[in-house]
Amino acid sequence: MTHKPIIGIPAEIRIVNGLQRNSVNQADISAVTAAGGVAVPIPTRQPELMSTYLNLCAGIMLPGGPDVAPRFYGEEPLSKLGDTDALLDESEIQLVKLAAANKVPLLGLCRGMQIINVALGGSVYQDLESQRDRQTFQHFQKAPMNQGTHTISITPETQLESIIGGGDQTLVNSHHHEAVKALAPGLKLTALAKDGVIEGLESENDDLILQSSGIQNLCLKTTSKWPRYLKTLSTEQKQPKNSLINQLSTSPKIVSSSS
Repeated sequence: MTHKPIIGIPAEIRIVNGLQRNSVNQADISAVTAAGGVAVPIPTRQPELMSTYLNLCAGIMLPGGPDVAPRFYGEEPLSKLGDTDALLDESEIQLVKLAAANKVPLLGLCRGMQIINVALGGSVYQDLESQRDRQTFQHFQKAPMNQGTHTISITPETQLESIIGGGDQTLVNSHHHEAVKALAPGLKLTALAKDGVIEGLESENDDLILQSSGIQNLCLKTTSKWPRYLKTLSTEQKQPKNSLINQLSTSPKIVSSSS
């Protein structure tokens, strides 16, 4: 008997009617479902439990959310830094490290790209406009989110190109004021905005990491391609996990985006 792969999604804390709620965007859940997976929210108030949650999942989707606390990449908070949540950061960093070590697929949307980069040793701009010393486009767009506003260039012969195609005129939307600054060891560039802002990363030596920053339309396109490897993750219900890990080693593993 086959089963659909469980995709864990870290939950952001929201206050609803005065109570803390574990919140996951319905659009993310719908995208996982459409791709053939089963989305399961992961509470993020206890980072020490992430290994237990990871053991339940065939893959992890890292969604958008608040800024990443700069202490996790060795900086002090600047005046333009937005809201942060240290427990969310700690939980997602643990998930990324554990998933990378165990070859569990990761898909990062929006801050997902930034937290993957930070977890693996990189850094981010706390605020693009105030920190970069060159002209910066409007990455937190004022246009409707379902409309593209700037173009990106896709690096040839990358996982990202195999999913959405190549070229230097891919139109994307954008909803972030943070972005990757220093790449983490083991990552390479896959997409770049015309102002030099990093919009995509993936792993150098395997297919473990594919990330896109600030482009929700691209994220949704990427997610819609999950069936090609979620199908690979679908295994016999009684199949041992080691066998599942072996299958993961031949399929795309980590995708990420900041919007």
